[in-house]
Amino acid sequence: MPIDYSKFEHIGDSDEEKAPTGPSSSPPEAKVGRNGRELLEAGGLEERFTMVPSSGGLGMPSSRGTNGKGGYPGDSPEMAALAAELERLAGGGKGIAPEEPPKPGEPQRVCMRSDGRKKIHTTFPDGGEMVEEYDEKTDVLLVRKVRKQTTVGKEGDWVYEVGQATEAAFDPYSDTLRASSSNPIFLRKDTPEHFQWRIRNLPYPADVYSVSVDHEKQEIVVRTSNKKYYKRIQVPDLPRYDLKFQDELLSWKHQHSTLIISYRKPPKILAGEQDALRDAEKSAVKM
Repeated sequence: MPIDYSKFEHIGDSDEEKAPTGPSSSPPEAKVGRNGRELLEAGGLEERFTMVPSSGGLGMPSSRGTNGKGGYPGDSPEMAALAAELERLAGGGKGIAPEEPPKPGEPQRVCMRSDGRKKIHTTFPDGGEMVEEYDEKTDVLLVRKVRKQTTVGKEGDWVYEVGQATEAAFDPYSDTLRASSSNPIFLRKDTPEHFQWRIRNLPYPADVYSVSVDHEKQEIVVRTSNKKYYKRIQVPDLPRYDLKFQDELLSWKHQHSTLIISYRKPPKILAGEQDALRDAEKSAVKM
């Protein structure tokens, strides 16, 4: 039996089959990636993001905005002040001098604070290095060690001028000899006003010791009349400031099996230490 298609001419289309006749008010569905996040399309980015004009400093808006009062319309005074400060730190402010480059031929110092100490690392033009550690509260020098490059350009071993290197623990399986604990121990431990050396494990009476200055070699000489101990002490700080030893600045005492030798710091060294410390603190980094 043939089908009469004229019956279906006046049947309206369903909602699902109607073609869109105008722009839809609902937003298009966003594309989702495998991880479940929305994917950004190449087109239409200018509609999603609004670019803010910049004055060139850190990409931050200029403090000279369109409202005539600094900042953009609607900005609070705090935000305007923050923008101005960021612009100043970026070098965009007026009257900000650029940072001076390091001068050739002068030692370069870097200072950082860690564990209650000011640690200063100095690099000299000849490749030598010096590390100093000061007490953060009293500015007393606790450790100073230096090293120089060898003739073939390798880094040498650290030599302690102030303080004492940490001794490695004795290993009975690999070490064959160990220094006696009763041997004299020599170390330098400065005070704010004196260079000071301590020689421990010297049980002899005080009248045995003789401490004097050898002006020819610029060294302090320690000797005992019983021929039990002899030591020459160098002070690298004096040649650095073109100074010579003075007998009246040297003193010593003996107590508790320890010989304590002190040399009062000249005013030139005291001033130089404070200047070097201030210069190093300009580049301080807190750790």
